[in-house]
Amino acid sequence: MAFFQVNFFSPTLRFGTDVNVVIPTPNADELMNHKDTSYFHTGAKYQVLYLLHGSYGDYSDWMRLTSIEKYAQNHKIAVVMPSASNSFYQDMYRGSQYLTYLTEELPEFIESLFPVSRKRENTFVAGLSMGGYGAWRLALQKPEQYACAASLSGAVDFLGTVEATKHGEISGPFKWEALFENPDAIEGSDADLFALAAKRKAEGRPLPKLFQCVGTEDFTYNINQNARKQMTELGLDLTYAEHPGIHDWDYWDAHIQDVLNWLPLAESTVAE
Repeated sequence: MAFFQVNFFSPTLRFGTDVNVVIPTPNADELMNHKDTSYFHTGAKYQVLYLLHGSYGDYSDWMRLTSIEKYAQNHKIAVVMPSASNSFYQDMYRGSQYLTYLTEELPEFIESLFPVSRKRENTFVAGLSMGGYGAWRLALQKPEQYACAASLSGAVDFLGTVEATKHGEISGPFKWEALFENPDAIEGSDADLFALAAKRKAEGRPLPKLFQCVGTEDFTYNINQNARKQMTELGLDLTYAEHPGIHDWDYWDAHIQDVLNWLPLAESTVAE
């Protein structure tokens, strides 16, 4: 696996930002055990997973706290891990335009520098906690761009999450007045995933397949149950799983593997 830590100036964010990228390449295990390495060749293109961090996190979390590099190598998929601060993956009212950066600028930047496919059927997004919401938000914001979106312990019932933080039931570093011009008017807006999904469905646009998992002892469990109910009633293609576990990296390291197994991954590189 080739690992790249990239720092570049983002015209959208108007500051330098970091992104970790892993690309499948032959390794010692494959050579010593005479495994097939024909996936790596001039002109090869790889399916790509944009992998989002949670609150308090950054672009380095998945690399430092899970074995995502090993899992990605086993599945021969490229993985892109950006930073989005505590933005909840919004174009902030007072702050940076993270949603635009992640759905427009970053994919163009990655596709220009790395051998990843540009096709929708080869482009996926996943995340944990705040990033679980972010994954569904990105995919529903640009449904022609992402075939699949996966949430691990995600704050996917956004209205429920906001209310829970207001009442102290869930803690978080979120400044709602910085994220939204009117934090009391989120319901029905594009930040409300249920409203956004209904809007995309009414528009007749292709909807991404969704994956959702949560630990049964996780403090987001009830939020996830409501999101599951709402998305199912909207008729979205949703795969749901729950397991013993809490809101921690042991859970996410174990179940990002479920996400990779769920994705429609090719057996080798893909054609453009």
